[in-house]
Amino acid sequence: MITNDRQYKIVKSQAEDFQNALESLSFKLPENVHPQLIDAHRNAIESKLQDLLLSLKEYEDLKDGKTVISEINSLEELPLALIRSRIANNLTQSELADKLDMKMQQIQRYEAEKYETASLKTLIKIANQLNIVVNADIQLKTIDAPESLDIKNYPFKQMFQRNWFGTFLGSYNEAAKQAPQLLASLFSTAGLDEFKYSLNKKTVRGNFNQFALNAWYARVLQRARSQKVEGIFNKNTIDEFWLKSLAELSLQNDGPYKASEFLRKSGIKFIVEPVIDGTLLDGAALLDNDYVPVVAMTLRYDRLDNFWFVLFHEIGHILLHLNENLNVIFDDLDVKLEGIEKEADLFALNALIPDDIWRKSLVRFNHSKETIINQAEILSIHPALLAGRVRKETGKYFLFNDLIGQGEVRKYFENQA
Repeated sequence: MITNDRQYKIVKSQAEDFQNALESLSFKLPENVHPQLIDAHRNAIESKLQDLLLSLKEYEDLKDGKTVISEINSLEELPLALIRSRIANNLTQSELADKLDMKMQQIQRYEAEKYETASLKTLIKIANQLNIVVNADIQLKTIDAPESLDIKNYPFKQMFQRNWFGTFLGSYNEAAKQAPQLLASLFSTAGLDEFKYSLNKKTVRGNFNQFALNAWYARVLQRARSQKVEGIFNKNTIDEFWLKSLAELSLQNDGPYKASEFLRKSGIKFIVEPVIDGTLLDGAALLDNDYVPVVAMTLRYDRLDNFWFVLFHEIGHILLHLNENLNVIFDDLDVKLEGIEKEADLFALNALIPDDIWRKSLVRFNHSKETIINQAEILSIHPALLAGRVRKETGKYFLFNDLIGQGEVRKYFENQA
């Protein structure tokens, strides 16, 4: 059994060696060797490789929170349960030793010999530290739950670490044991009753883990339900003047935060919920349970040019596409698509820099810092918006790194995120 990261790296390297040996055997068969000997050699390599891969997967699943320490059938299984629980709780041997006021070498020795020399008192002490309840009928098992509530389908540890489960105050191991109930509660409080969220009318720009995407969506809805807006949304108020006023906020030092307030005053909820494993989201446009429009952003890229383009892209979706037949649109803006996504892209580009101005702009033909700054001043927008457009249209993302506002967005939403 793999018990630490160092062993994991060694076993992974061994697995790669066996894989290479297997491939070499497949493509460069030795001459004058009986086929049965070759098959026997191949079977031996495959068997060893399979054992190594299983060990790697066990360790990865424990670290990722996909295996839950809940019950063991007898005290004979306790030693392995202690090792697995330590890994599942993301504790190194040194960190566990510190908690127990022991030397790290002692924990290493115990685990190496499967706790054979440890006293019952020591076993109980370690079990208590790892929140394992020892009784006559406990076993290590993986949660058996319906697919929509199966912990293996979600980045559950990340969700737990980001406090997605309301008032639950237990440890991660305790949360993992209750994963089906906690997942069900997340979807229920988001108003996605009985997991009918899969029937929601939606479009997805990008390729995501559907379970992770649904969980992120539930979290956004959950937060949106508690957010208040100052007015009632009316599409007719979102005119050219409104869009220009919003774009001009980019000039202010805290422009992104001011933009979120601007939206709420117009009856549009604004949520920042960072991206989670299994998704590469930039943002989403959706209608909450009261049909109030919501702009949700992950701030995957902490840059001003990206913030403003994604924001206006999602506003484009709200104005052009969301309705009773389509209530959520998820976006990975690195993916190029046609249809409504292209329409939202064009809307954002034109709203931030009007097409008639862009076609005549010197910036298109003279990619210099000076022309960008001068044009931005004329348009009353931040130079990052122009620099970002040049980078996007030319594909030269190494240009104007000093103009795009790197690191100038997330800091305004740390409390919200």
